[in-house]
Amino acid sequence: MTRTTTIDRADVTWLLRRMRLIRQASERIARLYPTDVMETPVHLCIGQEAVPVGLCRHLRDDDKLFLGHRTHGPALAKGLPLPKLMAELYGRTTGCSHGYGGSMHVIDLEHGLPGSSAIVGGSIALGVGAGLAAKLTGASWIGVSYFGDAATNAGVFYESLNFAALRRLPVLFLCEDNGWSNVMPKSAHSAHDITGVAEQMMPVLQADGTDALSVYEHAGHAVERIRGGGGPMLLHCRTKRWMKHQGPERCDLAANHIDPERDCPIVRLETWAQRSGMLGADECTAITAEIEREIDAAIAFAEASPFPQPELVEV
Repeated sequence: MTRTTTIDRADVTWLLRRMRLIRQASERIARLYPTDVMETPVHLCIGQEAVPVGLCRHLRDDDKLFLGHRTHGPALAKGLPLPKLMAELYGRTTGCSHGYGGSMHVIDLEHGLPGSSAIVGGSIALGVGAGLAAKLTGASWIGVSYFGDAATNAGVFYESLNFAALRRLPVLFLCEDNGWSNVMPKSAHSAHDITGVAEQMMPVLQADGTDALSVYEHAGHAVERIRGGGGPMLLHCRTKRWMKHQGPERCDLAANHIDPERDCPIVRLETWAQRSGMLGADECTAITAEIEREIDAAIAFAEASPFPQPELVEV
């Protein structure tokens, strides 16, 4: 697809800043996690930052985004405040789920995050439900089901596509396809082509999930069409997972080759922004430093927050 969407300095700055927030927070979490200060498993999305930011730049606070187990990137891109996420990882009452949900169960109603599911594929039908609710009530929001390639093997994926298409619901299905189900390559667990199945029921767009501008472009077209009453769509984003499925360690699968320059969405956007004259190198450096200060403040907030107490549990 030839890039046709006009993007301005504000959009580029937003995309870069959110990707930096996700990346630097993830890297800090990876360093802290072995010290046992966090009370939850973590599924990091280093290398996959372009997908959530390219999408969420087009979403409003009232649009409902439903996530799976790899929540940090999409949640921060949608607007979840970093201190609330960090406090949740620390198991504190000031966390987004009051310390009871952990990394895989985040919620922020103010920013359109009604909840996430640790069950693979568990969030797909919820986005459809949000779309149905919007249609029945005349609301203007859209539902977004955000999932990985392995989730497309769940029966609910087909049921959700079918129902959304049948009722022409305002739903975007976004597949963040990193090619791996834990340590199993897609070729070993999936006999179907994700887009081929979806194309039988709705329009499909494919974006380069390592390029924030590509995701921004395609997500913009999808969201505009859906919001305008065009029915559901699927956006397929091929990306790369730099980390192991779970935990703070880098992926060591020989078949999952990572080029730290070519495959890095941040490097790609910074390079483009500087060559195009959209942003200067000093501005990119300033964003990085500003994010580090925000992370320091978020960690201090989490460390100073109380753990849940028995009297806070409702019987």
